Amino acid sequence: MKTLFFIFPITGPNNGVKVISDLIKNAIFSNDKSITVSVIDTSQAVDFSSFGKFSVKKVFYFFKLFKQLFTIKRTDMVYMNITPKGYAFYRDFITLVLCSLKTTNITAHIHANGLEKKIKKYNKFLFYKPKIIVINVDQKHKLDILGLRTFLVPNSLPDYFKAKPKTAGSTEELNLIYLSNVSKEKGAYRLKRIAEIISVAKIKCNLNVYGGIMSEDVRDIINELDRKYIFFRYHGVISEDKEKYDCLSRNDVLLFLSNEKYEVYPLVYIEALMAGLSIITTNQIVSNDLMNYGAANILNENTENFESIITKFVDAPQLLEKQKENARIAYQENYSFPHFIKSIENIILYGI
Repeated sequence: MKTLFFIFPITGPNNGVKVISDLIKNAIFSNDKSITVSVIDTSQAVDFSSFGKFSVKKVFYFFKLFKQLFTIKRTDMVYMNITPKGYAFYRDFITLVLCSLKTTNITAHIHANGLEKKIKKYNKFLFYKPKIIVINVDQKHKLDILGLRTFLVPNSLPDYFKAKPKTAGSTEELNLIYLSNVSKEKGAYRLKRIAEIISVAKIKCNLNVYGGIMSEDVRDIINELDRKYIFFRYHGVISEDKEKYDCLSRNDVLLFLSNEKYEVYPLVYIEALMAGLSIITTNQIVSNDLMNYGAANILNENTENFESIITKFVDAPQLLEKQKENARIAYQENYSFPHFIKSIENIILYGI
């Protein structure tokens, strides 16, 4: 009997890494009775405001985490998350050091940008050892230059709908959804600008916002928009899949407003494709894929072309319906979750 130590953030505030980590945990080697999966939860954030920040409580958790790592044996396998940002990087780096002392079969999954900036002369040898899974070509290119052993496995999600989802359909009003934690980096000010454009241009639509608020400045923006515009609705945080996909199904277009190239491989892209939504997105590393699928429009970072994009949908609703149809087809053809899990298993077991 082999043991795989699964070292990922599982609990804590809802974000993309937590969601995908939990899904992988429940699926990996589930059909292989010769492998036992032992879970070590590295999550230390108690709310959105504590992401990446130091606290005394986190130090105590550090010691509890490291105690668990000493149970790893030479014959065991390790599959772990490495976060290149903030306090979490040092936790994950020390975790990698300790795991390297215990076993040679280590696979690291990188869900965020910037690991190449953390690799220095004094620690480079440590990153040569593990198999490193990345989720977009930009990550792979930057780490390949450093001579690391990388594997490209784009994100995926299991098909919630199974059959063709029922979306909002053609109505007099477009239904737009912003489904993300709300911060400056994730486009809070673009959201404000878009609401202003909708109001001035008198575009018939509803703007629905779901997600945690990451700062008091952003909370002020959301409260202002909620008071000022009848078409704007802030619904709070979604915690259950059923609620999330029901909300997606009631909308026509996903708004993705993060700073350009800020995101790595947003799960909400896949969720929107799965639900059959058109996508309006700022330029991200993988947004060209959505364009190639015929399911998206690229929004300028200053949002100046938003009105022309949305007016096109109002004037020619068949174009929107075609994008929505393309979205669902793109999900079915490119995001097989069983294939995603099998790819990770093969990398862990065989390095292929």
